[in-house]
This record gives sequence, structure tokens and C-alpha cells, in this order.
Amino acid sequence: MLYVWGDDDQSDDPEQNFLNSLFDGKRGIPSDPAHAEYIPKSDADDSVVPVERFCVGLQGVRGRACTPMSGFHLYPTCGTSDDYAYSRHFADERQGKVLAFTVEWGKSFQPPWAEMAEIVLDVDAGLVQFCRTVA
Repeated sequence: MLYVWGDDDQSDDPEQNFLNSLFDGKRGIPSDPAHAEYIPKSDADDSVVPVERFCVGLQGVRGRACTPMSGFHLYPTCGTSDDYAYSRHFADERQGKVLAFTVEWGKSFQPPWAEMAEIVLDVDAGLVQFCRTVA
């Protein structure tokens, strides 16, 4: 399970955000001090905790470990639905804040059904833990 951001590392500097054109063309380079995308510490913490619980639930089924991470650390992306859902409240304060997540699974783009049947059980257990945490 991944949390925001997908376009860069996370930053606690409010100036380093997608609305600031000074950073256009400077996103997407891991560990680059020129830019990281802003997320308040409280939102970062609120995102990590349920993802950690998701990983615990998933591991409880077959012992497979997963690591909580931002989408950027799996593979950099731009314009994803989870980043969009989360970012709307920065662009328009009238929009409610949405902490958004992505679930990725398998070792290939389309796992064989036998593997997928096992993955469904893993992910189901993870989602139960995730939902219990956010409730």
C-alpha cells in the first residue's frame, strides 16, 4: 500500500508544493535537495499509520512482508488519482482533505490466477486492518 506523494520525496516545507512554479521541472529526483513535495507532518503521520497496519494484516496471512512507502519510492509518477485526491484541498480550501492510497500487488503486471487467489486473501486481511485503524 502506497501513500502520497508519487511525484517526489515528502517535505515539511510549505513552500515546496505543486502550486509553486519555482519548482516546476525540479520534481522527481530521489534525495535531491532542490525539491520535495510538501505534506504537513500530521498528514504524513496519519497516512503512514494505517498503511503500517495494512502491512501487519497482510503479513498475518502467509507471512509475506510488505513495506509502507510513498508512491514515489516504488516508482515516480505524476498526475495519479491518489495525489490528485489529496492535493485538491491545497488548491481549493473549500475541498475536503482526502488522504489517499494505492494498493499494488503481485510480482508481475497480471499475476497468474493461482497467485492472484492468494494475493486476494493477503490484501483482504490488510484492508481489514487498514479500515479498523482509520475507523
